[in-house]
Amino acid sequence: MSSNNLWFNMVAGALLATGLGIMGLRTLGDMVYANDTAAVGFPVEVAEVPAGGAEAAAGPELMPDWGTLLADPAKTAELVAEGDKLHKVCSSCHNVEPGSANKTGPMLYGIMGRVAGTHAGFAYSDAMKAYGKAWDYDGLYNFLKAPKGYIKGTAMAYAGMGKSSDRVALVAYLRSLSPSPAALPAPDPTRDPAQAAAAAAAAAAPAAVPADGAAPAAEGAAPAAAPEAAAPASEAAPK
Repeated sequence: MSSNNLWFNMVAGALLATGLGIMGLRTLGDMVYANDTAAVGFPVEVAEVPAGGAEAAAGPELMPDWGTLLADPAKTAELVAEGDKLHKVCSSCHNVEPGSANKTGPMLYGIMGRVAGTHAGFAYSDAMKAYGKAWDYDGLYNFLKAPKGYIKGTAMAYAGMGKSSDRVALVAYLRSLSPSPAALPAPDPTRDPAQAAAAAAAAAAPAAVPADGAAPAAEGAAPAAAPEAAAPASEAAPK
């Protein structure tokens, strides 16, 4: 055998051995990873959402109970301080000092209780002028959530403040800018999440069934009629 053939056989053998080795490693890796999910990645647990989507799971959003939230002066002061920080996002378009000029948006001092679209010297959109209601707690809260959704056609470019607690704080701050804000509404238990949840649970609970298994009689239902007595023999039908 010539030296050239020997060299060729050695190279071919080395290449074959390398190929077989790579295939063996790949097969071994597939076997290991197929039985080890941790080696593939971390499994993600997805919370099961009831029928109806996330809104059905959380229930409808309740409006704030202003009469309770702002009844405590100390708690109100905390909300106003938080709203003061949050209003910085509004300061590029709105002044808040008494007698200050309008900017891209109208001056906000005294906004609580002011009729929408009426502040002197500002060119309001037709939609805002058509709204024409005095700004109250619920109105400001809803407008801050989604201005263009609440008043369709408004020129306000702000997309909205999604977090409910932030809107509550900002409404408390805007209220503090008014020398005579709208009176606080009376406390409303239907707006309390705990009480609303309890009422919903009570309404969904099945009616209690007596121990004997008989269904309770409906209120106001007439008592069952007694079986008709047998007719006297003298009144029997003629033969």
